[in-house]
Amino acid sequence: MQQKPGLPTQIYEAFASLKLTLFIFLALAFASLVGTLLPQGLTAEQLEQRFSPGVVHWIQTLGLHDLYRAGWFRTLLFLLCLNLVVCTLQRLPKTIKLVRHREEEIKPEKLVKFSLHRQLTSGLPWTETKSCLQETINEAFGGLKPFEGGDKSFSGTAEKGRWSRLMVYGVHLSVLLILFGAMLGSVLGFKGFMNIVEGTSSNEVVLLSGNETLSLPFTVRCEKFDVSFYDTGAPKEFRSDLTIVQGGRDVLKHALLVNDPLEYDGITLYQASYGSVLNEADVEFEDLDSGKVHKMTLPYREIVTVPDTRDQVQIINFQKDFSRFGTAIAIMMRKEGQKAAGSWILADRPDFHGNRIENYKIKVTRMGQSYYTGLQVKKDPGVWVVLFGFTLLVVGIGLTFYTSHRRLWVHAEPVTDADALSKVIIAGRTSRNTDGFEEEFERLCERLQNRLKPQDKG
Repeated sequence: MQQKPGLPTQIYEAFASLKLTLFIFLALAFASLVGTLLPQGLTAEQLEQRFSPGVVHWIQTLGLHDLYRAGWFRTLLFLLCLNLVVCTLQRLPKTIKLVRHREEEIKPEKLVKFSLHRQLTSGLPWTETKSCLQETINEAFGGLKPFEGGDKSFSGTAEKGRWSRLMVYGVHLSVLLILFGAMLGSVLGFKGFMNIVEGTSSNEVVLLSGNETLSLPFTVRCEKFDVSFYDTGAPKEFRSDLTIVQGGRDVLKHALLVNDPLEYDGITLYQASYGSVLNEADVEFEDLDSGKVHKMTLPYREIVTVPDTRDQVQIINFQKDFSRFGTAIAIMMRKEGQKAAGSWILADRPDFHGNRIENYKIKVTRMGQSYYTGLQVKKDPGVWVVLFGFTLLVVGIGLTFYTSHRRLWVHAEPVTDADALSKVIIAGRTSRNTDGFEEEFERLCERLQNRLKPQDKG
């Protein structure tokens, strides 16, 4: 009874399976399709604007908005690496053995069974026949190595592209390098965003997960932000004049444009978006009880007391387009001895009946705003490994499909004791490009047949 293999052997055989390779490739292809169709790098706010809450939940749970750094995607890459390594370790020794194998003899009855073979007749003396075979094959094909066959027979073999059978493992290596580079970038790299108000600086990057921040080894200062628009109102071009500050000094100045990123210290900054923030607002508070109007300037998020009262007000939020009603500010009011109350005030609709808090009717007369630049920040230490692997992949595929292992066998022996007539059998085989090799083989046979004819001495 055949003994069942142990668990380690079963695991090894499972990872050497081509079925597993196909499954992982299909899973990665499907995941990459999702990553292509679903825009990557969306923030939580952008996801909520585009999708329903249920869809947003699954996108964030599966990490589909940052697919290539998701744990399950990394696991697929690791499994594919392991599968390729095991497949290579299982098959490479056999291939090396085949490459190193050298035949020690040739049987003529075996050569005539080859699909590509020819039987020729030599009218030259036996010594000249052997010399002619050696010289012609060396000239036309190269590298004929004769076997020790005695004086009454001549055998030899010639081959090209012996090492081409190892090219497939070069492709394996290139794929492993690409996968390793991808995992290196996924684990050690990061991708996030930062919003910098014009005239301010920051070194904090919010990662795409939205739950973590990362501090850069340098600070980015936005000196100036400019945006131009088409006649339709759509943004035409936006530009950020940035300064990189490190060690307390300015080390680099760069005008950042869309599709013209800035790279510094292995970190790349892309111009991704822009927006505006509220600095302050001029607001009129009309006391509906007394009819008195208080004109005030409210700095953003600062608490201000309404004149001649103990009522305190504060702008706590700002939206450029509040529920499609235009610009709005959220104001919180605290009256002594009462709970805080608040409301969104529509700046573009001063007569809106909902622009009131407690006993105050509120009108926004001016808003002081500043632009902020939205930068996408990315670090990928594996990109050069991927590029090298891709180059090696292209070269490996080219060598694999455009080189072949071609081989010739030749055997000759005298037909009569007078050594005036000899029989020659030549056979060939190739690993690919059969048509091209057959043409080369036929030309060689014609050349041999012409040279093996006895020369007319008359």
